[in-house]
Amino acid sequence: MTAIVAVLNKHAVAIAADSAVTMGNTHKVVNSANKIFTLSKYHPVAVMTYSSAAFMGTPWDIIIKEYRKQLHDTSFLTVKEYLYDFIAFLHNRNFFCDERTQKLFMNSMLDFFYGLCRGEIERNSGIAIKDQSKENIENKLAECLKNNKPAEKCREFESYSYEDFKKYAYDEVKNYVSNLGIADFNVDLLCESFFCYLTAKFSKPFYTGLVFVGYGESEIYPALYPVDIVLGMDGLLKYSEGENSIISEHGSGAAIVPFAQTDVTQTIIRGINPSFQDIIYNVIDKSIKSYSGAITNILDGDPATSAVSTAVKGLDKDSIIKDITTQINREMFSRYSKPLIDTVVLLDKEDMANMAESFISLTSLVRRMQPGEETVGGPVDVAVISKGDGFVWINRKHYFKPELNASFFSNYFK
Repeated sequence: MTAIVAVLNKHAVAIAADSAVTMGNTHKVVNSANKIFTLSKYHPVAVMTYSSAAFMGTPWDIIIKEYRKQLHDTSFLTVKEYLYDFIAFLHNRNFFCDERTQKLFMNSMLDFFYGLCRGEIERNSGIAIKDQSKENIENKLAECLKNNKPAEKCREFESYSYEDFKKYAYDEVKNYVSNLGIADFNVDLLCESFFCYLTAKFSKPFYTGLVFVGYGESEIYPALYPVDIVLGMDGLLKYSEGENSIISEHGSGAAIVPFAQTDVTQTIIRGINPSFQDIIYNVIDKSIKSYSGAITNILDGDPATSAVSTAVKGLDKDSIIKDITTQINREMFSRYSKPLIDTVVLLDKEDMANMAESFISLTSLVRRMQPGEETVGGPVDVAVISKGDGFVWINRKHYFKPELNASFFSNYFK
């Protein structure tokens, strides 16, 4: 796991990331990962990574540095153009793997989807996975197909039809079903339901978050564009763009944008832990519905008030609950978030860097005090990107001693 954060105002953007990474499917955590990379050696733009450290088997640091090498001194007008050029680079390099590897990763996603369906059967129906029949599974797949078919597709899969997918993957799905050992299983149903899940914008069982941040040639204020990249297959890349943060003259003057493990940063920004906030909202929901039920039970006991009971039952309780939570959110923003953001507007580069580093250090401290793995930890890498000074490291770990490797730095711009 990871914690990364960006603090933006009109002066610059400060970015920070921890160094913890979990080794594969083990519970071993090492504190040596690099998650901040300069996207260009010549221009003020960078990329941060979180979640998976590799893309279909290829480490992201190799991919990013290969892109940086190809980019050389080329620049773009906006940060968003860097993002799209990077995606085009992944296509041009065939996603850094062959077709067999692409199908292996697609099969991994198929296995995840199949396990997800069986897990939902167990949760919703109480039927243990080992006791589930073919009919149970096929009914669930049919339900998934119905629910996911109208879902919004990822950008590159909008014109990709089921017939296209069937030509590419049907044999793989058929082999997967054969290995399950279930007689007369509906291969077409699994294939189509998996297609709808695979191409849907919401489905991200394993992915890497990339955050492009900095300045394009035409931008005088910093911009941030996040994107989640899942996998490539059949010449298409499954990715989805997140909510961008752009500092502008008449728009937002500052922003604090955390990624991955965001709870500690969100607690400081909002004034309440997000998990505790969810608990409060659930209590409000249950309390209002319970209170309404108690009133109607009393009213139902008297024939003279039965009409009132019917009116109370007809109240739109969900709308009332939504209005309450909206008012709470408005109060939290005005009392906690807005004053903090107004302060960030006035910060200089050094204070922004200190703030970004503090968010990561506090997250690391909280994880250290909690039971379980310390999934945020190690040295905190910090950098500041500004229009005039470019990309400047504030804190940076090296796997080597800089004083013994002068050749590394002298060859950096070659």
